[in-house]
Amino acid sequence: MRPIEKVSQDTVWEHWRQIEEHDSCDIRSDIRKELPTDLQWYRCEIQPGDPGHLYVISSRDWFTITNGTFRVIDAVRNLENISGNNKPGKIINDIREKIRFLESGGELDRGLITITDSPSLSGPFSIIEGNRRSVAFAYRRMLSGSIIFVGTSPGVVECTWAKGPYRTFLENR
Repeated sequence: MRPIEKVSQDTVWEHWRQIEEHDSCDIRSDIRKELPTDLQWYRCEIQPGDPGHLYVISSRDWFTITNGTFRVIDAVRNLENISGNNKPGKIINDIREKIRFLESGGELDRGLITITDSPSLSGPFSIIEGNRRSVAFAYRRMLSGSIIFVGTSPGVVECTWAKGPYRTFLENR
């Protein structure tokens, strides 16, 4: 990741609020309440080698979609293997709709929100907002050059939303 500028947490939450077209300042408190309180936020540009260090949020659905790795690139590999009316199937169908939208010339916001324990911004990066879009962007090879938000804190390794990705990352070091 190439850091562009340091930003306030309020800037990140406002971006999230706008993405989800939410009226409340309490956007996604279910996710935010589990985050470390000492996150330092940056606006960064994804570099060509970074997509392999991007991980979706740690949840059962994404465990199934990625075959337990939580890696965005593994979600892309499994797009054709998952279907159905269960929650993973519905997530995949939504991703496929996003891909079709992008292929027809549509645009989606690329401002993903990620967290890492790496003060040098070398990853791994757990996506806390934009998981489905990230898979669609990865499928279309649109991640490099995207400007995203990255929050850093040593406490990320213990964060509920990053535990699966960090386990995978450490196993594959």
